[in-house]
Amino acid sequence: MKRTNAIGGALSLIILFAVGCQQLQNHMIAEPDNDADVPVSISVDDVVPSAPKKIGEVVIADAGTDTVGKWGGDAYELSSATITDDALTITVSYSGGCEAHQFTLVASDAFLKSFPVQLNMSLAHNANGDMCEAWITEDYHFELGAIKTLYQEAYHQESGTIVLRFEDVLDGELVYEFAP
Repeated sequence: MKRTNAIGGALSLIILFAVGCQQLQNHMIAEPDNDADVPVSISVDDVVPSAPKKIGEVVIADAGTDTVGKWGGDAYELSSATITDDALTITVSYSGGCEAHQFTLVASDAFLKSFPVQLNMSLAHNANGDMCEAWITEDYHFELGAIKTLYQEAYHQESGTIVLRFEDVLDGELVYEFAP
């Protein structure tokens, strides 16, 4: 008899629990807008941090310098380049995802005589042996202060215009204008 009462009590609890869960589920489905005015809080742990800004190195090199041997010659695609103030921003894509990649902007140390002057540049990519195959697209930022200083020392002028010429990777001209 005690056993029957225990089984009956346990069965009653299971039924009550099932009915309560069903009512809660029905309430959530039938009245989704009831909590629309309830504020939602987000903690710092809920926010995904933004990726740090990718900064590339700028190097002034002798016109005959082998950029591939010194700074890397791994494959990449350059899809866009813009200059804002004294910073060049490029969008590059490459295969990888397992190692850190570095991009180096290598500028010639000699301007081409034209108006405005022109400067040959190349973009060197070092994939650090990354054999992964994810297709990565990132923006890299390069401070053009060294190129500005090179111009100011060569032409003894505080402001100027330089046409940046990338070797075989960018259609059109990229014009860098600066003032003091």
